[in-house]
Amino acid sequence: MPFYCAHEAAAAAWTRALVEACGDLLDPVTQTAVVNVVSNFGRELFTGDADVVVTLDRIGTTSLTLLITIEQDGVQAAEVTATLVQLDSSRVNSAPWSPAQIAALEALRSELAVQTP
Repeated sequence: MPFYCAHEAAAAAWTRALVEACGDLLDPVTQTAVVNVVSNFGRELFTGDADVVVTLDRIGTTSLTLLITIEQDGVQAAEVTATLVQLDSSRVNSAPWSPAQIAALEALRSELAVQTP
């Protein structure tokens, strides 16, 4: 499986996790920008089912860092770290998290497993 498929799975998982955690407080598609992605592969990923686990690593004033692990057959195959920044309404500048958003994001401190085909 090409590496970009793992990135797509990770992005789908973190988007879903942010929507589930934040609800109406944050639209990750229109209110965030990805500013950094680092991926490390421990073994080849194969077409088929994978377990994708999203964990909040860090919350900054305007950004958050997520750790996404991808496992197949109980073995970790990849680890992706993604940093997202919240954007203001102009989508040009960063914007600080509100206290309500921070409280919602804290739910991601515990792992959220997302099954992906």
